[in-house]
Amino acid sequence: MSIICSLQGFSQSYNEARVKDSIVLDSLHRRLVNLKDSARVDCLNKISERSDYFYGSYNSDEFKKSGDSIYKYASMAYNEASRLNYKYGKATALLNLVHSYAVRSNFRDSSFLQAIKDSIFYKYRRQALALAKEAENDELLGRAYYETPDGDQIENYKKSIGYYRKAGNEKMELEVTTALVWEYTGGIEDATAVEYADNCIQLAKKITPSTPWEHELVQWAYDNLADLYKTAGDYETALAYVRQSAKYGKATNGMKEDINFCELYYLIGRYDSALLYWQNWKKDYDTYYFGHKAFGNTLLAKIYIKTGEYDKAIELLNLSVAILEKDHKLDEPYTYGLIRPYLSLGEAYEGKKDYKMALFFASKGLQLAKKSNGKPNLMQGYEIISRIYHQLGRDDSAYTSILEYNKLRDSVQDKQFIWRLNNYKRAADDAKKESQIGFLNRDNQIKHQQLKEESTFRNFIIAAFIALLFAGLYIFRNVNVKRRNERLLREQKEQEWKLKELESENKHVELQKQSAELEMQALRAQMNPHFIFNSLSSINHFIVKNESKTASSYLTRFSRLIRMVLMNSQRKLIPLEDELEMLRLYLDMERLRFKNAFDYSIATTNAVESAPIFIPPLLLQPFCENAIWHGLMNKEGQGHLNISISEENNVLNCIIIDDGVGRETAAILKSKSAEREKSMGLQITAKRLSLLSDENYTGAFFEIDDLLDESGNAAGTKVTLNICYKRAMEEIV
Repeated sequence: MSIICSLQGFSQSYNEARVKDSIVLDSLHRRLVNLKDSARVDCLNKISERSDYFYGSYNSDEFKKSGDSIYKYASMAYNEASRLNYKYGKATALLNLVHSYAVRSNFRDSSFLQAIKDSIFYKYRRQALALAKEAENDELLGRAYYETPDGDQIENYKKSIGYYRKAGNEKMELEVTTALVWEYTGGIEDATAVEYADNCIQLAKKITPSTPWEHELVQWAYDNLADLYKTAGDYETALAYVRQSAKYGKATNGMKEDINFCELYYLIGRYDSALLYWQNWKKDYDTYYFGHKAFGNTLLAKIYIKTGEYDKAIELLNLSVAILEKDHKLDEPYTYGLIRPYLSLGEAYEGKKDYKMALFFASKGLQLAKKSNGKPNLMQGYEIISRIYHQLGRDDSAYTSILEYNKLRDSVQDKQFIWRLNNYKRAADDAKKESQIGFLNRDNQIKHQQLKEESTFRNFIIAAFIALLFAGLYIFRNVNVKRRNERLLREQKEQEWKLKELESENKHVELQKQSAELEMQALRAQMNPHFIFNSLSSINHFIVKNESKTASSYLTRFSRLIRMVLMNSQRKLIPLEDELEMLRLYLDMERLRFKNAFDYSIATTNAVESAPIFIPPLLLQPFCENAIWHGLMNKEGQGHLNISISEENNVLNCIIIDDGVGRETAAILKSKSAEREKSMGLQITAKRLSLLSDENYTGAFFEIDDLLDESGNAAGTKVTLNICYKRAMEEIV
């Protein structure tokens, strides 16, 4: 299974990695501004290398632009490293420049071939390797040997693996080992490839992949062994390794294995299963790079040939040939992908008994197979051509071809035998190890028996000691429990005594509460006659002055007020809205009496809801009465009485402000009767607030302040009244 045919993209993983790499690139660009000397060279090289993290089509403009970025920053790094004679930086920059030529030319166009012709790759890589040796950096030497074209490629890979292992870079060690496996399996899998394929598996188990390519390397570790078993003809074992790769790919949203499943089921002869996996693969192949689509179509054509659908096979194979011939010229070294379509076309035309066309395409495929020296393809080509020659009556040519086929088959079988022998050797080594483990286990059993006998006596001593310990603990526990019970009994008696004392105190508190309630009722009984007396005085005032209409209006309001007073007279608390309604009736009566000599306003703030708030009845009226009679009535001109109510922390804040003559002037003008009425109302209210405080209405009080204008003259009076209200009404029986 070649890279071109088996590598399938991961859209989601690529997108996530692309975002991550974009963030890393931005960070490197920001750091570059503040760096100097070798640190700046290293940062430029990192930017160049990060620009190679490309996700998309290999034929796109974006791919070629990434090559431009690699070249740009690698050139900058090389120039600055040369100025500093910084060998590590120069070597890294040279390797990045080599890679930029390949990416910018899309690996296969004329500029890429010209670069190879001009030996740019060889020159830069040789220089990089020489500088890496001088720098004595294991990581750099690993990369230099991995990418150098000089000498034996396999030996260079082995040296690279050794340096990466010394540097502790297991991810790059896995990548180079994978490349080495592919070198060993260039058409015919060598037994040596088995060892390195197994190394790939062991490395894959140790690393934690972080990029899409590293995830692919883990899957390739399993795919390499699958390839080896496939070549040996053990398709079931190959399927097991492909399943492991597919399971990992699914968990990491990585490489899909549909095309590999398809090929293995085709080789097994389960064509329905092969077609099913081919359909799954077809959903994605349009996004893959050159060759992949052609390989898939060729594989489907081979299935059609096996099922006798030759016309369908020929149509698909012609499509594959067109794709590959478009991407690669036949005089270039990229003709390997055309071998299978040509040979399969020969097989398809053979099935249709068109032997001339069959010979034409089979000969082209065999010719390309000879150039690439791919023995499996050569075997298939000689086998097909021998059959075609036989059908054409050219038995001499058929005999020559079958001889070549048998020679190659023996070679492959020899390779397979070596590989199987290698597996047998491994199994023998494993058996030997198991035998050694068996001897060790028997020795361990003898030692274990001796230790067991020695530990029996020791366990007896320990058991006796534990028994004595438990006996002592049991005696200690009984003594401790007895003492604790005695202590609990004493505490119980003390609690009973304290409970009796609390009951006695509760009775005393209840009696005090009843006494306070009786006193509160007595004060309300005094308040109501006081209020009625003041109201009747106002009615009498209108009657004496013969103002019948005003008296009638006044009497109407008075009757409503009296009804509310009588309704609330037996209640300890009333709704705030009832209290405000009684206050409005009273103030309206006073305005009538004094010929609208003053106006008033009642405002609530802080979203006060008057309905669920309960306060003692007729608590605000005495203060308003005091403000009217002693402040506003002695003032010349229109007077104003403003009442504002707010609520904060379950405390009702009532502010009563008048712009009358003030308390000092009122004291000069006061009359004896007015003084008695004032004293009566405020004294009763003060006692009511005092009793409310006794009933846990903490914070209930009132203050009277004189107001002054800018000249320091009296400008009225302000009364502040704070009441801790309740939100549930309690009836007083």
